[in-house]
Amino acid sequence: MKLQRLRRELRSILREAQSARPEYSADLIISLRAGISRAELIYKDDEIPAHVCRGIFSAAAKRAKGVPLAYVLHEAEFYGYPFKVGRGVLIPRPESELLVEEALKYFPKGRAARFADWCTGSGCIACALLLENPSLSCVAVDKSPQALRWARMNAKRLKLEARVEFLLNGEPRLAPVEEESLDFITANPPYIPSEEIAGLMPEVRDYEPHSALDGGRGGTFLYKKFFAAFPRFLKSGGMILCECAGGRQAEELCELSGDSFVLVNKVLDYNAIIRHIIWRKR
Repeated sequence: MKLQRLRRELRSILREAQSARPEYSADLIISLRAGISRAELIYKDDEIPAHVCRGIFSAAAKRAKGVPLAYVLHEAEFYGYPFKVGRGVLIPRPESELLVEEALKYFPKGRAARFADWCTGSGCIACALLLENPSLSCVAVDKSPQALRWARMNAKRLKLEARVEFLLNGEPRLAPVEEESLDFITANPPYIPSEEIAGLMPEVRDYEPHSALDGGRGGTFLYKKFFAAFPRFLKSGGMILCECAGGRQAEELCELSGDSFVLVNKVLDYNAIIRHIIWRKR
């Protein structure tokens, strides 16, 4: 099949299925499966081998059924880097890139530091920080063995294995992290209130792991454990940089943080919603 005909048919399939951004999705599927750059898709009209077309139509069928594009492609971009993802691990979000930006303001390239990335998932936050600042080292923590497999895969692909160690842990206070060994901790924990999970977009609710989404009643279940455990791991003046659900939850978290931490900043996302909070250990 000729490339331009393939593009038209794929776009038609995804439009009929009312998939989000059908043109973008179709071109991305073709680009990755056929090894053609998205720029070349505009002007080329080569013959695409039948076996490649079959793989492309198979991927489009999954997307048409509502499978997230990142799961269809087994890849998501984060902070300009490609990360492998699939069922069992949260898909990286653009809003989480702001957490990386904030961490790099305090620990810019050349400043040595050791940090932990709690609820690391695909490892996107940890790996992006390590790539942007070669003087950092990291402990990547998650309670999900499946998520840690993706994180290890990404660290290996990005040649970061020597600078990151992985820790399977679901109870922060029991984590085998040396006392006062960390300069900062990043965390993108499950923070969606349990009562709101059913109302999520089907693409999220039906495919992404609820263990990475559901933060319990009010969405603060894991944060309470963080505030109890993290003072022991952080050096004096060490920092916590966390993602959250918005202004209302941010207020509750500031109340929960207790006397061990002082609020440094609240960071807005692209929609002017409080998405990240930064504390410093007293």
